[in-house]
Amino acid sequence: MDFLTLSWFRFGLDALRSGWRYARRNVRKLTPAEKIAARQKWKKPFEDYIYTNQRKSLRLDAFMRDVRRLDDYPDIKNKRGISPWFRFGLVDTYERGFMASLHGSKLVEDATTGKWRYTAQLKGETGKYLTLIGYVPYEFIEDVNWEGDQIYDYPHVFCYFDGLKRQPYERMMFCEPWDFDGITHFREVVDFFAVHKESGRHGTNFHGIS
Repeated sequence: MDFLTLSWFRFGLDALRSGWRYARRNVRKLTPAEKIAARQKWKKPFEDYIYTNQRKSLRLDAFMRDVRRLDDYPDIKNKRGISPWFRFGLVDTYERGFMASLHGSKLVEDATTGKWRYTAQLKGETGKYLTLIGYVPYEFIEDVNWEGDQIYDYPHVFCYFDGLKRQPYERMMFCEPWDFDGITHFREVVDFFAVHKESGRHGTNFHGIS
């Protein structure tokens, strides 16, 4: 019996390892030097584009493109999972990459627990408007077409979707905007997945506001 138990344990462990390797088969593994090179390459172009457009009060729309699914644009062939291309707001940078504004939502903070969740609109809750920001590391970027194309003349950012849940973000946070010297920045308030979990406990569904 002990032999059988050990055998099944080893079988399960091998299966788990194989599944993990399969799930991560396309994820790139960059050296520290490669990460540094990518951050140095993209930091200034993104900062210049964002801050110049903000001071001129120009739109900051952009398109995220999945490098591994280039031919799905402009049509979407695979309906499962995150779209291979989508529009977002190119709003700010952080120490390792750029910040993508995805949508806005109204959230409420529990007075007792201090936890945030989506508002219960049917109950008349108003809440606080926060912006969901996806943090995209510069090393996820393969290339950028700043001029756009004949379909969408906004920047196209070609990324590897190697982040959270096969998306281009290393983290997702609800943030509050604040202005300094004519530039809008974002202050982190709460993690997206924490809000999603707490909202599930209270039965309040997601309601994004573009």
